[in-house]
Amino acid sequence: MDTTPSSRGAPYLALKHATGSDHPVFFSLSEKKAAIDIDVTGELKNSNCWATPQGWVLVRDGAASSTYLLDPHNHRTRIQLPHLPENNLPLVCTCLLSGYPDPASGGPSRVQGCLVLLIEHDNPIVRYCHIGGGDGEWVKHEYDIGTLDLLEGNSEELVICSVAACNGKFYFNGGFDELGVLEFTPAAPAFSSVAIRDAMEQPFGCQKEFLVESGQELFMVSLLSASDLNEVGRVLVHRMDFSKQEWCEVGDIGGRAFLLSPWYFGASRSAEECGLEPNCVYMAYAGTKRLMVFSVKEGTTKMLDLDGAPVSQQALRMLPTNP
Repeated sequence: MDTTPSSRGAPYLALKHATGSDHPVFFSLSEKKAAIDIDVTGELKNSNCWATPQGWVLVRDGAASSTYLLDPHNHRTRIQLPHLPENNLPLVCTCLLSGYPDPASGGPSRVQGCLVLLIEHDNPIVRYCHIGGGDGEWVKHEYDIGTLDLLEGNSEELVICSVAACNGKFYFNGGFDELGVLEFTPAAPAFSSVAIRDAMEQPFGCQKEFLVESGQELFMVSLLSASDLNEVGRVLVHRMDFSKQEWCEVGDIGGRAFLLSPWYFGASRSAEECGLEPNCVYMAYAGTKRLMVFSVKEGTTKMLDLDGAPVSQQALRMLPTNP
């Protein structure tokens, strides 16, 4: 496998449910073509892996009763985890790490204490385990963060739908008036919230928020549309000022590129190292083979055609494990 800096720094789209195959197709964003230097062993399948914004991929090998974190750019680098026993896990889950484990430098102590969190999308259920410590097994936890009132007196349970790990805590369901917080104490997961002071007025129309950790700070990217989020009319980027409990709109993200994965997560990487445009937000639309690039500095949006990509209903990021 080629592990030169240029190939290891490239972000990939893993296009799931490729026709006639259980293996995802990997597409290079910077080169705009299918990648040939990733997953050469074929161990990543549509049904057994979950990418993380930290770059590692959670892999569950049911046949071998083995679960581990994998560096998708170098399959010799992996971190063994307690085996995840459930055979009926939803295909669409969000997976995050509480930090950036680096087994190549610093020894086991750099790995221990990091937590792996797996979040179901349709049910208020999370699973988690500690790397190199804890009780040596995955813990399943059903949470309650309230309900959403629907028409005709009906209601449904609220679930975590946008989440980012920042400074050891997990922040979720960011909005213009409140921000959820999930912390892991020795006893059990603890849920709380941050009330946003001087909350901004909710924009009119459809909107979707992505929380992104970048440089140990928390950002929120809002995609706004009059009626259809496949046609984004406006993009806003805010940084959380925890001292003031306020979202502050920004016009610069420090030369980084924010990469958004619908249904999964938002991530931040050095644009220069990844061969991407600096101070830009990237959003993939796998079903239509398009890529939105929003310039935070210029406030402009362009759509790029991914002509070399296969048609897919889902796309998640395979990222380098260095932040």
